[in-house]
Amino acid sequence: MLLNLLRYLRGYVCFTVRGRYPERFINIALHNRLRLWSVERRDGEMTACMYMRDYRDIRRYARKSGVCLRVRDRKGLPMLLRRYSDRTGLIFGAAAFVITVFVMSLFIWSIDITGLDTISESEMRSLLRENGVSVGAFRPMIDDTGVSRSIMLSDRRVGWMAVNITGSYVSVEIKEESPSPKVESIVEPCNVKARRDGRIIRIDAEQGRTTLKEGSGVVTGQVVVSGVMDDQLGGVRLVHAKAVVLAETDYHTSFTIPKTVMTYHPTGEVKQRLTADVFGLKLPLTVGSVSTVDVLTDETAASPAPLDVTLPLSLFRRNLYAIELREVSLDDNSAKELLFKEARLYEVFTLSDCTVTKRDYHFTASDDGYTLSADYTCTEDIAVQEKIGTE
Repeated sequence: MLLNLLRYLRGYVCFTVRGRYPERFINIALHNRLRLWSVERRDGEMTACMYMRDYRDIRRYARKSGVCLRVRDRKGLPMLLRRYSDRTGLIFGAAAFVITVFVMSLFIWSIDITGLDTISESEMRSLLRENGVSVGAFRPMIDDTGVSRSIMLSDRRVGWMAVNITGSYVSVEIKEESPSPKVESIVEPCNVKARRDGRIIRIDAEQGRTTLKEGSGVVTGQVVVSGVMDDQLGGVRLVHAKAVVLAETDYHTSFTIPKTVMTYHPTGEVKQRLTADVFGLKLPLTVGSVSTVDVLTDETAASPAPLDVTLPLSLFRRNLYAIELREVSLDDNSAKELLFKEARLYEVFTLSDCTVTKRDYHFTASDDGYTLSADYTCTEDIAVQEKIGTE
């Protein structure tokens, strides 16, 4: 196959040999180291093929052998170039296309990441970029094994990682490291105390002596399950007390807001910016700005993928919304809406470990502003371990 390609690139001639002694011509040609192939005898004449350059020097051997040569066909790249010599633009365009495809195949076009759980995709792409793996990176310069090893050493959250490069496509497979379970000492003696005031609903003591009953009240720091236990000989022994103390607890807080607040409002002015990302290079297509300093933005991205082939091209569309700070006077309804939003945020962040069973709100208005008092009744585990003898 390689020999056929070489013959095509150099160009060759297929010809017939007629005369009384065509075999003599073949022998003379071979004796003078002229390369012949596909030599056949057909209907009293012989056919053969020869490089075009050798065919120019063969006529004197034909006269010496008393044969007549006739060209049947000319084949190869030189013939093709000569045929389209008046269409140089087409030839150069085809050559430029082949070169462009070859060069572009040496760069990374797209990166796909799978297996992420707690690590964000943007964070992982940033780590890959720091190690030389990004859209537009030169593929032969990427050490996939070295990249995986470097990221696993720099980020302990990555337990296993594989970077697979197929042409211009990079597939990154990740398995995150499972957090090591917290190992509690089961030898060190301790008591279980209450970390909040409350009313005990249930005590599930795994080890230790229960000092309170279900339904009784408890204050912060009071021992609920003791690590001091009697032994069979009348003495005492110290154990590592462990228990779940489910109790009903109360939380009281309040939220205030003045009667006039400063809030941002859109002015109605909107501008759009278009940016093209080609091989990681961002090129602004349009430039727009709003007249205010404060701006809200939203951005969308589109990547063409003809025939499900991801191209190293993305179009980012960013909308800029002008906003300004205005003073707004609140009425009772708008004040309640804002205060109840704060109360919901309080539940999400402060009472995240509790189960809220009851909520009581009290809204009041005064000359200074508005106040929302909130009382929560919750169910939670109030057990906390404390070493014996640390006080």
